Amino acid sequence: MPGFMSASSASSDAPSPAQSTSAAKSSRVCLNCRRKKKRCDKALPSCGRCTYSLEICQHEDDAAMARSSRSPSLVDFGNFIRAGTAPMPLPVGLDPVLESLMGQQSPSRWSTLNSSLFGSLDSGEDIHLFMFRSLCDTVGHRQAVEHVAAYYFNSVNYWFTIVDRASFDIQVERMWSYPSAEMALLILSMLLIIRTPNENVISMDDGLYLSVKTAFTLVQSKIPSSMSLMQSQLLIGLYEYSHGLPHQAYMSMGTCVQMTRSFGWHSKSFWSEDRQQLLAADLKLSSILWWALVYVDSILNVSYPDQKLPLSSTELDFSIPFPEAFDQYLPGNTTAGYRAWQSNADDNTEKIDTLVWPEANSAWYLSTLLHQIHSPTNPPTAADRNSVSDAISVHTLNVMGVEWKHGTRCGAINANFIALMKANQPYLLAGMSKPEQLNVRHVNIINSVINSLYQTSQTINSSLTVPQLATTAPPATFAVYYACMLLMSHGDNVLNQPDWLHKIESFQQTLRIANRRWRISARYLNSIDIAFNNRLGRHMSLSS
Repeated sequence: MPGFMSASSASSDAPSPAQSTSAAKSSRVCLNCRRKKKRCDKALPSCGRCTYSLEICQHEDDAAMARSSRSPSLVDFGNFIRAGTAPMPLPVGLDPVLESLMGQQSPSRWSTLNSSLFGSLDSGEDIHLFMFRSLCDTVGHRQAVEHVAAYYFNSVNYWFTIVDRASFDIQVERMWSYPSAEMALLILSMLLIIRTPNENVISMDDGLYLSVKTAFTLVQSKIPSSMSLMQSQLLIGLYEYSHGLPHQAYMSMGTCVQMTRSFGWHSKSFWSEDRQQLLAADLKLSSILWWALVYVDSILNVSYPDQKLPLSSTELDFSIPFPEAFDQYLPGNTTAGYRAWQSNADDNTEKIDTLVWPEANSAWYLSTLLHQIHSPTNPPTAADRNSVSDAISVHTLNVMGVEWKHGTRCGAINANFIALMKANQPYLLAGMSKPEQLNVRHVNIINSVINSLYQTSQTINSSLTVPQLATTAPPATFAVYYACMLLMSHGDNVLNQPDWLHKIESFQQTLRIANRRWRISARYLNSIDIAFNNRLGRHMSLSS
């Protein structure tokens, strides 16, 4: 089984100069051997010690060239891979193919960047080579890297489609000859979001999370902002939101907002008609990433009500077009909107020309509603709530009506469910105090949402495993929690649901299962227990 050893594994028993089989020789000792005060066999392209310890073998001229030029040279990266019998440690919660590739050992050492790698930045190695080595040290050989990407595209990218796979595959293929810090970081971020968390380690202390955060800061300080960097930051923020790190997620969203300013997205001229015609694919991806930022920011705001996190500065004096607005300028794509979703449902995540993002509309609806609710001077009127509720209902039915190639777009649907409950909840409170003013329309909307969530809950609970969770969006956990709280407050009165207690129990079981994938579920389970005990206490108090 191919394996990797970190730079720290090099010791006095490294191959001797006599063991080198390279015919070419350098006239000078390499920088690594000189720094370690070890004998160098001067072999080219890499001496025996550097090959053994997976270090970049450089001489003074090479280091000077690396410092003077940003573009990495074509390198034989076969020197990074050392055939051996030591299996790769097992990552936590990856698919069986990755488990077989990486071995069956304890995950205690896996998923952190080896600290010795950072020393190479002091010896002339540029950020691209450093991140490439970090990726190899963390994930393993090329086949394991490819399976990480494949698992990401077959799970998270179904409902959070922010990476164009066709372009991604081309860039990854190039990475093996010309290392790219942005691509290495993006793959590590993919690994972070697909991995099932270790139940024995709290999210903030997770080694891979801390390593990826450190790597992002380092890469951002070395190279200009790029689309790949923003994609990585969005995945990091999504991880933080999903695993109970709201303040870290809020800072990640702030970083994304800063990137959008540097890209020029806050200028109306950036989205002009002329640019749309000339740069349709580039602007479509920019639109997807913008609405992905709005999506995570809005979900973060509503999912942690006790934290009172403000919304990021994503309100502009103009409206950024939805991704499907650019389809008319793309070759072979003459339809737009829901018709395009239907016609391209079999190929909706592969390439930018046909990539669809209904979550953009969901993000706009939820963000608009939250901004209205939080406005101290212009709170939403009944007409505002009814209008947005109607629009969200239509959007939800349209998304659910498409036969998607990979199940449902649960990211869009659950954001819509949250917005519908948020928009109509005030009417339930009014109905309790003045039953004669209760409008059955609002009751029916919330009951429809709760019943839809209950059907999904039963499907997950009856499976006895977690197959659906790989393609289930973490906002579903808050939607389930929100439904529980509404049932607890209104299930036996204005909602008139006789089985409200049974549904709460089903939702609790779903959250227990979801907690194996998204740790935010534990927070909601605890809140439900507290609310239920408070209601039980009030009931007993009234009875006595």
